[in-house]
Amino acid sequence: MTTFQRETSHKVTGYKKAIKNSVNPSVIFLLATALGSIAISPHAIAADDHGHKSEHKDEHKSEQKDEHAEEEGHIEITKANAQKAGIINSTANAGQIKKMITVYGRTVIDSSAISQVRARFPGMITHLTVNVGDIVTAGENIVQVESSDSLTRYNITAPISGVITKRYANPGELANQQPLLTVENYKQLWVEYKIFPSQRQVISKGQQVTISSTVATTKSNIMYLMANNKQPFITARVALDNSTGLWAPGQMLTGSIVTHQVDVSLVVDNRAFQKIEGKNIIFVTNEGGYETRELQLGQTDGQFSQVISGLKAGEQYALINSYLLKADLGKAGASHAH
Repeated sequence: MTTFQRETSHKVTGYKKAIKNSVNPSVIFLLATALGSIAISPHAIAADDHGHKSEHKDEHKSEQKDEHAEEEGHIEITKANAQKAGIINSTANAGQIKKMITVYGRTVIDSSAISQVRARFPGMITHLTVNVGDIVTAGENIVQVESSDSLTRYNITAPISGVITKRYANPGELANQQPLLTVENYKQLWVEYKIFPSQRQVISKGQQVTISSTVATTKSNIMYLMANNKQPFITARVALDNSTGLWAPGQMLTGSIVTHQVDVSLVVDNRAFQKIEGKNIIFVTNEGGYETRELQLGQTDGQFSQVISGLKAGEQYALINSYLLKADLGKAGASHAH
């Protein structure tokens, strides 16, 4: 090896070390140009170095993305904790989609549930033991009268069970044929709904009615359809069980009358839907808790919706308090954003 070759070899080795240790592409380029016999692109070196780092970054990002993708739309919660939180599930099954119309009416007392108490024979009232608001039982002694003819005393009993709504007399007064008390029984009421001509064709006796107030709902059926003289509507009379005392005479109530119903293979209760990113989703149970599910829906009656796809019969979904799962999902999304 000649002296020139040895010097060149030392320079190449030095340049290689400089290239390896340098972080400035311009320095690398100057060294390569000075050597002359080695064509090196500073951009290629920088690209290689940065590309290697970028590859690791992309892999890390990809791993993070996959990890978040697995978590997206999933809420981990045990059955016990879900129950403690008040989350109640429902099972997806076949059902009915009902077409309904809304009517309005007022509760009334049945005429047989109102009775006025009178004396059998004229005389002086010696005892009157009840007042307005008192509850009486059929057969209970409530008034005593001394007959004007025989001067004997006899008892008057409550003709029906109910509440005293009116009192017309007092002890010491004479009882003739006038009413002494009025007793009313509210355990059975009627709701009288107005049915207008535009609704008449789809209303018939026996149809189911959902009776609603601002605080309660119950179901019954149309018992009678009655015409009203000189009125542009007919009256649908619906029996209302009031054995619990939940309803009151004269109360305004809404009625939803089922006019048509269609059997479908799968329905979901509309109370289960939560709005997320502009979409109506439900939370379906899985092994670890719940997962979000967007459904393709068909007909709906406001209470239930027909499911076309996205859910299978027998699957369970959160029905009551599903908003808690939505809130938990929002927290998870905020955590991932940071």
